[in-house]
Amino acid sequence: MPGSFSPTADTAMRDYYNQRAGEYDQWYMREGRFAGRPQAEQWHAEVAQLRERVQSFGAGRLIEIAAGTGWWTQHLARRADVTALDYAPAMLAELGARLRAQGLRAARVRGDAYRLPLAAHSFDCGFTGFWLSHVPYDRLAEFLGELRRVIRPGGQMMVVDSAPTEPSQTPGVEFMHERILNDGSRHAVLKILHTPATIAQTLAPLGEVRAAWSTGMFFTGALVKI
Repeated sequence: MPGSFSPTADTAMRDYYNQRAGEYDQWYMREGRFAGRPQAEQWHAEVAQLRERVQSFGAGRLIEIAAGTGWWTQHLARRADVTALDYAPAMLAELGARLRAQGLRAARVRGDAYRLPLAAHSFDCGFTGFWLSHVPYDRLAEFLGELRRVIRPGGQMMVVDSAPTEPSQTPGVEFMHERILNDGSRHAVLKILHTPATIAQTLAPLGEVRAAWSTGMFFTGALVKI
């Protein structure tokens, strides 16, 4: 329920993602622990859909929140002047290596998504992939307020995230999800799965939701004018 995500749980989730940096992309590629999951062909087709959307988004100065290993940064940086923010140093290291290997550039900033170390109205647009689903409802206004502060009025924000794939998963509801790393360690992260309707409702305080969409089974997303 909203308000149940403690500071201790938040710290543990941040630590988990720092530990996961070297194996994070296995989720996208369906390798390692994810290799045996069903509907692999559908999964890869929908990841490709997301890639096409991201490749066509962004211009000018772009802030990417929770940039992780740079899976999406590598596409954004071909169109825009990207500042890639993440809290986990190991993620930022992976991101830097990925961009250098492709001859791409982005400013890397370690920072808290709830207290962005960035000037007001200093970006033309923003992007976040698979971060909104980790924002507890009691901190949503704080996060969206920071986006409104750093992105200029009239700028756009693209958000992509996970959709419910099982009958037991209720869209728009907070729950704790167990994650297992390759070393066998178990971790709990807060997760909120979204349909186009729930992601549009969640992002409505940010501005005008111009589109909310689904890739079919696994992902959803939205485009917001601030």
